[in-house]
Amino acid sequence: MRVSREKHARNAVGRAIDCVPMTGRIRLRAICAAMSVVIGSCVVTPAHAFGLADAYEAALSRDPVYAAAKKERDAGEANRAIGRSYLLPSVSANYANYRDWTRTSLVGQPDGGPGGLTQQYRAYTEGVSLRQPLLNYEGLARYRYGKAQALASDATFTDNSEDLLVRVLSAYTDTIFALDQVALASAQKTAFDEQLRGNESMFANGQGTRTDILETRSKAALAEADLEDARDNLDNAAHALEAVTGLPASLDVDGLDRLSDAYRAVMPAPASFDQWRDMALDGNAELIAGRHSVEAARQQREIARAGFLPRVDVVASLGRNQSDSLDTIGQRYLTKSIGIEITIPLYSGGLVKASTDQAGANYERAQYELEDKTNKVLLDVRKQYNLCVSSLARIDALQRASASATLLIAATKKSVQAGVRTNLDVLTAEQQLFQSKRDLARARYQYLIADLQLRHAVGSLTADDLYDMAKWFVPPAQVATAMSDSTSPTGFH
Repeated sequence: MRVSREKHARNAVGRAIDCVPMTGRIRLRAICAAMSVVIGSCVVTPAHAFGLADAYEAALSRDPVYAAAKKERDAGEANRAIGRSYLLPSVSANYANYRDWTRTSLVGQPDGGPGGLTQQYRAYTEGVSLRQPLLNYEGLARYRYGKAQALASDATFTDNSEDLLVRVLSAYTDTIFALDQVALASAQKTAFDEQLRGNESMFANGQGTRTDILETRSKAALAEADLEDARDNLDNAAHALEAVTGLPASLDVDGLDRLSDAYRAVMPAPASFDQWRDMALDGNAELIAGRHSVEAARQQREIARAGFLPRVDVVASLGRNQSDSLDTIGQRYLTKSIGIEITIPLYSGGLVKASTDQAGANYERAQYELEDKTNKVLLDVRKQYNLCVSSLARIDALQRASASATLLIAATKKSVQAGVRTNLDVLTAEQQLFQSKRDLARARYQYLIADLQLRHAVGSLTADDLYDMAKWFVPPAQVATAMSDSTSPTGFH
């Protein structure tokens, strides 16, 4: 793509020169020659490699799921201040100013009679009041509820932060795995094409058969279909990476860092599943959030139950009013008061009892949900632990299978020349090699994801784990030679 762009740019420069009169062409050609060098260097020079750490840092600022999680945490943190407000004093002020007209009539006299009196006056009232809870069980329960909600939000954000690490790794490895599949499918198609040309040449010389040509042509057609599927998968994976990182899918995915051949998968410590299980029960962020949610549900029950209990407050007020009644027209008062106010609920139509029963049922439901969540987390821990263990064995087996398949191709070709094997045996051996390489690549990436997911399940996953893993991803140029050797359609060594 870069070469075609460079050629297109140079053609455009040539067409522009042809439109200029001959007298100015010499000078213009010199200028355009320099411009073409600049254009060529801009187009041909590869972009800076984009690594796993770069993808994670981009996702921190652009992933909408993570951004929503931060806002959810901020909203949850506000519950702490909301709950505390029920234990702190409340202060209010009031002010009212009126213009009053009053008509006073004597008893037995009609309105407007000689005994009537009409008055116009200004009336106002203003004051400040303070209420400080002394004994307020509902306020204490609401404070504990807000604190539990805030802690649950913090734990949920921790879980979302760890999940972002897994999602970034999954999207990144899916993309480079899709790149591997394109490279392998392309190499497989090239191998079958060369095999087809060899069959046709042998048939033309009277040494091969038409059946060999048909077999190879069929394999080549299937390889072409596999290549198209691989390109579609690459496009889908690139857009999935775009959704997480916010980077355009038109990014040059060929510049993504690749997993180094020097990487060797090792079993994450500790080796015992029981230790991972205990770590998950203590540190899994989802379970921690669930425990705080259960506590919040319990406090909801206590809030409802507080409707049966008395409340004691300290109440203080300072007020000033003027002409606030007919008896005080023209008089101004300044009033100060402080005292204890006791409120005892007696009957509310069964509201308190029904609310308490409802909150109690929700509390028990939250307990059962936490138990179910615990079972699922432990199941996921076992699943990821087993996947790590099995992936180690699978990677080792596939590496040996790939090496054996490479030797098998060479041996099969020699057997064909000796008349012991057929062309179909060569095609099968070649297909087996590509299958082994594809499965090996998938197994390596699956192990990386299982490693992070296991740490996520026990609540020990941090960004440092991803950065340590990112050190094993190197620029494409450092693995290009190994890839070209491993997918060579002619050597298969």
